[in-house]
Amino acid sequence: MSDFVYSQAGKAPVNGIEIYYETFGNPQNPAILLIMGLDAQCLMFGEIFIKPLISAGFYVIRFDNRDIGLSTWMNETWHRSKPYTLEDMAKDSVELLDYLNISQAHILGVSMGGMIAQNIAIHYSEKVLSLTSIMSSGYTLNPKIATNFKLRLAMSVLPFFIKRFYIKNKYTEHRVTVNHYVATYKMLSGKRFPFNEQYFRTIFTESIDKRKGQNPRARYQQFCAIVASGSRLKKLHLIKAPTLVIHGTADPLVNYKHAEIYAPLIPNARLLTIEGMGHELSKEILDDVLPQIISHVEKHRRNE
Repeated sequence: MSDFVYSQAGKAPVNGIEIYYETFGNPQNPAILLIMGLDAQCLMFGEIFIKPLISAGFYVIRFDNRDIGLSTWMNETWHRSKPYTLEDMAKDSVELLDYLNISQAHILGVSMGGMIAQNIAIHYSEKVLSLTSIMSSGYTLNPKIATNFKLRLAMSVLPFFIKRFYIKNKYTEHRVTVNHYVATYKMLSGKRFPFNEQYFRTIFTESIDKRKGQNPRARYQQFCAIVASGSRLKKLHLIKAPTLVIHGTADPLVNYKHAEIYAPLIPNARLLTIEGMGHELSKEILDDVLPQIISHVEKHRRNE
């Protein structure tokens, strides 16, 4: 049996809701807050991600975003005409740090979590020791990413339609099963690294069948938060924290062009390009990426 267990867990009353969290390691060490992406529970930050951070001398916090996992599901109060935003989710994260009596932390976000992390670095700069933004974007619906006129047009009108109409399709009406989520993550993987089906099957069996924390409406409602929040491109220059941007060239969900656009807008940001990486964090990728992340945060362990 693995010795990978959290040191503390619970539900924090923050921002008018409850956020479920788990902490790992020594609370006296510098803290790293891990923020997961759209429709993904904090279990996606698994042992292979967290243990190296603990070994490097960091106190690690992972949590379920609103609408997912064991945190508050917004289904009863949510409406497309007035969705919550990434800024609301950033406030959730910051108030969680306050609840844990953590004045400053390294902030790491994946995909939508990277967008939330950017918002924290923009609006709560005093809280942020460093920023790591992985396979994310400064503006998801940036028309400069589109490859043709029809796609640019669709991206430009999507916010209008989402706010006024419920678009019923396989994206909004997806099945919450282990097989469906395994298939989705296989589709998002790149070509360079083998897809470890058993690894993801274990995670989703825990999160869906045992933990029962997969809200069927999370994907749509969290996506609406991304759309409602718009662009951060004109605000990224406000980020003061040392920043590492990580992105794969084979990402089928968030095109690598996003990183090329937003990374240069963050003062002193470094772009780490991973050839052949998709929208994924497999063990093989983490073997390459985690040493880079640890090196980045170790340079800025505390705000002296």
